[in-house]
Amino acid sequence: MKRIVFLTHANPQGYRIQQYFPYLAKRGFEVELITTRTGFLKILPVIRSAHAVYIQRLLFDPIKFALLRASAKRLIYDFDDAVMYGSKGISPTRARKFRNMVSKADLVLAGNHFLLQEAKKYKKNGVFYVPTVVDINDYPVKTHIDKRQVIAGWIGSASTLKYLDIIKLLISDKQQPVFNVVFKVIADRAPEMEGDMVFERWTKEREKDALLSLDIGVMPLTDDIWSKGKCGLKLIQYMAAGLPSVTHPVGVTEEMIQDGVNGFLRSDIQGWRSAIEGLSKDVDLRRNMGMAAREVAADRYSLHVWGPRVSELIDSL
Repeated sequence: MKRIVFLTHANPQGYRIQQYFPYLAKRGFEVELITTRTGFLKILPVIRSAHAVYIQRLLFDPIKFALLRASAKRLIYDFDDAVMYGSKGISPTRARKFRNMVSKADLVLAGNHFLLQEAKKYKKNGVFYVPTVVDINDYPVKTHIDKRQVIAGWIGSASTLKYLDIIKLLISDKQQPVFNVVFKVIADRAPEMEGDMVFERWTKEREKDALLSLDIGVMPLTDDIWSKGKCGLKLIQYMAAGLPSVTHPVGVTEEMIQDGVNGFLRSDIQGWRSAIEGLSKDVDLRRNMGMAAREVAADRYSLHVWGPRVSELIDSL
């Protein structure tokens, strides 16, 4: 049996790791997961005896990466953020690490087309687009009904709560609240924000039920390099649950959302207000957009589509 070692950060839960294990097992792989909590010198003998090592998102300095590369028979590098830049913008150090790792990997998997082009600057062959995906069958579909109060919601982690500041005027505007709408935040920490807002603490066990409590999904974004590297997991989850979405036309959102069909792309606050109010007043619009969104998720962002493709790419090395 072939053995593949996944090497990732200290918090190994993610949508680009464990989901692929069953598909690799079907191809005869024994899978092992190790994290950066393992001492670096202890990592080397683990990967030395493996058929392949799959590095997810990490950037190593040249010396450590040279040791990893020398120890790995086959090396796969997967990334789903603009790691070559970082959240604060251009970083020459990150760029050098990224170039070194991409150019010397046997297989590179990029989470969106912007990231794909970044990788192709340094490697012409063996670079593939692999979006972040979900198991569509794990997501029950929202039943949209006519109701007096509609919930527009956001799901995410505390580290991304800052994006809600972009639509703070909608959430906290007491003089001109969005008609018939309550905003809901599902996260591991409540945002510090005034207004008619409901907070639900995120748990893995209740995540799907929390999504079903929403009528509209929102994903505000800033127009910068870091946002262009995002792979739109929130949107994919909204779509999988049969929710229409409102988001900014930045990066991958323009691939996911066909404006007016499965959601709305809006650049300014007035556009956001109009889109959310339009959805709040029209249950048929919510239902039809939600159905269209679910179809996009099933066709383009489903584990059942990409699981076999990813495992085949790895097995072909």
